[in-house]
Amino acid sequence: MATQTGIIIEAANQPHKVVDNIPRPSPEGRQVLVRCLAVGLNPMYDHHTGMMVNEWPAILGSDGAGVVVELGPDVNRLKLGDYVYSCAPVGQNKFTPFQDAYLAQEDLLFKRGNNISLEDSCTIGACLLTSSICLLTGAGLELPEDGNRAQEKDEWIVVLGGTGNVGQFAIQLGKACGYKVLASCSPSKESIAVRNGASATFDSRETIDAQVAEIKKITDGNFGKMMDASTYGYKVMVKALETASNAKEKYLTSVDSWSPFSTPSSINEHRADLGHLCRPDERDGAQVTSNIGTWIPLLEKHIAAGNLKPLEYHVVDGVGWEQVIQGIRDMEGGKVGKKIVVRTQEE
Repeated sequence: MATQTGIIIEAANQPHKVVDNIPRPSPEGRQVLVRCLAVGLNPMYDHHTGMMVNEWPAILGSDGAGVVVELGPDVNRLKLGDYVYSCAPVGQNKFTPFQDAYLAQEDLLFKRGNNISLEDSCTIGACLLTSSICLLTGAGLELPEDGNRAQEKDEWIVVLGGTGNVGQFAIQLGKACGYKVLASCSPSKESIAVRNGASATFDSRETIDAQVAEIKKITDGNFGKMMDASTYGYKVMVKALETASNAKEKYLTSVDSWSPFSTPSSINEHRADLGHLCRPDERDGAQVTSNIGTWIPLLEKHIAAGNLKPLEYHVVDGVGWEQVIQGIRDMEGGKVGKKIVVRTQEE
């Protein structure tokens, strides 16, 4: 079997290591083989515990971008030479991008259009899809199928943590679906929320009561959907929906999929967990995977139209797998305040 280069970890709490003996997979069915040209780094590589890892040694990675170099026999959407990007199903070695070439289901890949660069595309997958699970599934937002923004509604949606990577896409999605978006953030980052489309902001560092009062003041109670992209906003959401919302139907959705919640029965609750992608035997796995396959063509249209824009990012100097390890160190050390992107191979 042909082999290739990539990054492995041999067991929980072990370091990343570059090796050259990774088996090179071959596509089956509707799979394609993608030559990895760049990756975006996310704070989800929990090699300290082995969470989400299916096999050891493990090949990690989530956001990857590259070019299609081999097709499975049933592929009908993509062709050789297509530039693509995606969020990989973490923990499944053949499908993760920290290697020269990786497999992907064709319906779970975005085609890269001319209006975004290779590096741009590495900032989109995981964060946009997580916000989509929250808002399209959890809060019932409807994304126009033609790629145009929906006509603005006289209704607000509230996004907590609006300047984080997931929160920025949540603001953009909310606006594309026609809502006025109120975002929480620190005052020093207000411009980020506004740049992404927020109509107003409030201070996420204030007390729960102060935040709820500000939500009520800005929206006049005309909201019923809230999303927490920060994992710290559950109590704010519950209190705001219970005491400040005039809506008959109320929705609470969060990227926190692990903490114990005790949401009142009057509020619809949904937790987003992209880790269920391509895990059909797990809770919500088949539905999450099916939904993402349905959304991607719609999201592509909104990206092409400029309604959904890439995040700002920092590119690590150099090209290669050692640079990816350096990027992970920089991310874990908090040295960079933006999404980190690394080129892995020359085109």
